[in-house]
Amino acid sequence: MTPSTAYVVEAMPERDEKTDVMSEREADEFVVNLLRRNGPLTTKEIEVFASQEGRRCPDQTVIYLVKLMHRGLVNGEVSIEKRGWVWSMPQTQTPPG
Repeated sequence: MTPSTAYVVEAMPERDEKTDVMSEREADEFVVNLLRRNGPLTTKEIEVFASQEGRRCPDQTVIYLVKLMHRGLVNGEVSIEKRGWVWSMPQTQTPPG
């Protein structure tokens, strides 16, 4: 996260019955919108945002994010600095001409 980030990531609460498992479509929209609003985020940060809304991805978060990466919806790379995966939106290419 950058110093200009306008949110505070709190410790993730324990999962319980109140956590709603998102459908794949809901999870796609949730992750894409989250990354568009906040820029690159770690897996943990995405989990925290979801848990703050009482939601979670259909699979383990990292597994679901890898599926999104393979579908081209997000970019993912390992960050030594952040000690895990960092997820971002794919860069849009401007057509030549």
